[in-house]
Amino acid sequence: MLGQVSQYGDTVMAEKQALNATFFAFRKREQSGVLTGLSIAFAILALVLAGSFVALFWSSIGPFISWYAQVISAAATNDTAAIESIGFPETLPMFILGVFLWLFPIYILFAAYEAGALRWMVHGERAGFMGLSLGAPTWRVWSVYWIWFLLNIAFSIVMSIVMGVVIGVLAVSSGGDPGAAMAALPAVYVLQYGLMIYFGVRFAPAAATTIARRKFAFFDAWTVTKGRFLPMLGSFILLYLIYLVVALVLAGVAFAYIVSVAQIDLTSISADPANVEHAFQAIMPAVMGALAQPQSWVVLGAMQLVSVILGMVFYMAFFGINARAALVALEEGKIKPAA
Repeated sequence: MLGQVSQYGDTVMAEKQALNATFFAFRKREQSGVLTGLSIAFAILALVLAGSFVALFWSSIGPFISWYAQVISAAATNDTAAIESIGFPETLPMFILGVFLWLFPIYILFAAYEAGALRWMVHGERAGFMGLSLGAPTWRVWSVYWIWFLLNIAFSIVMSIVMGVVIGVLAVSSGGDPGAAMAALPAVYVLQYGLMIYFGVRFAPAAATTIARRKFAFFDAWTVTKGRFLPMLGSFILLYLIYLVVALVLAGVAFAYIVSVAQIDLTSISADPANVEHAFQAIMPAVMGALAQPQSWVVLGAMQLVSVILGMVFYMAFFGINARAALVALEEGKIKPAA
């Protein structure tokens, strides 16, 4: 009896653990630099894959880039005649096929990256090249990605049907008044995004749960996040806010640089919409000229590199939130590793 009481007390205490997951990925561990090395290995292999893609499909990429530049230039000057006459490049289908084929290895690499990070944070394990491995954990995480993909498709279909039914019912009940149907759209969108956020958070640790249980366990994430929705949502929101601030700062720096190189006087732009449009069309050639300068390539390329590094830091932080949720679920006995 005393043993059962003690076990019950331990269970209650375990259930009261604080999640503290927002910056879990960056906690000090027994061996430092593991996640950094993993990220470097991922970046190297991602560059190799990107270079291979460019090399294999350059004959399709070159015309596509040229076509895209023409479209942007014509749109910037509001030259509708030029836009209509541009057409699509003949190599566009091959370019799309190349991108589709490239997605397979890049997502497998990303699955290896996430699996390596989660294995280290949950079990303290390393395997393969600096933590990257094509072992079973990677393929399980890759399978998790496919489930996410299929669920997104199913959710989109269901919400499209719901939206169609709601609009149809309102159109009929209001005697064909389009205003009544349009008035319901905000409520439908609130429902759609509310469900996306709720189920997205509840299943967010699917890959981490799979790693924690050492078997494919996508839907066990529901058990992992039981009673943890608000703490996890708060962690995700905090990270997204930090990411938004950083992204806005980087975008502001890039904008300021282009404005200075193009020597654009922004104070000359009036609040009058017609004048703003005219001024925008006038400054676009200067902006395009600034972007064409080699020094701009260097500066903007360096900023892009900084953006990629920061992006990987945020990815690791998101991995950490999910890893912490799965680890706490293990400690609380909600989930158990496969025998």
